Amino acid sequence: MAVSEDFGEIKINNEVVGTIAGLAAMEVEGISGMGGKFSLGEMLGRKDADKGVTVAIEGNRATISVEVKVEYGVNMYEAAHKLQKCVKDSVERMTGLVVDKVNVIIKGIVVSEHEKKQEKKEKLEVPRRSR
Repeated sequence: MAVSEDFGEIKINNEVVGTIAGLAAMEVEGISGMGGKFSLGEMLGRKDADKGVTVAIEGNRATISVEVKVEYGVNMYEAAHKLQKCVKDSVERMTGLVVDKVNVIIKGIVVSEHEKKQEKKEKLEVPRRSR
């Protein structure tokens, strides 16, 4: 996005919009992580907030695609809808862009450690026989 005024031009890089979208997505309950490919930043222990986010800007309008992982047991439709609203509101508020679309691609399901332990416990429990 570039805006020209009397004082000069203001540009917001797509990566900045992607970072805003990624951080907003992670605030949504039930969203466990971002999709996308493994990056060098992750190897160094850094989380890339714009990982799995694609931004297309034309003039002052944006289309954003977000790849996410959801927690096991979460209603995916509701989580994705909340994510769309949160990303749209955050990007519009912080940049002044008009967000036309927020596309959500669910790339996977994450089972929490608590869920894994519970499943393991249930498998180990032997049903008692009644006499």
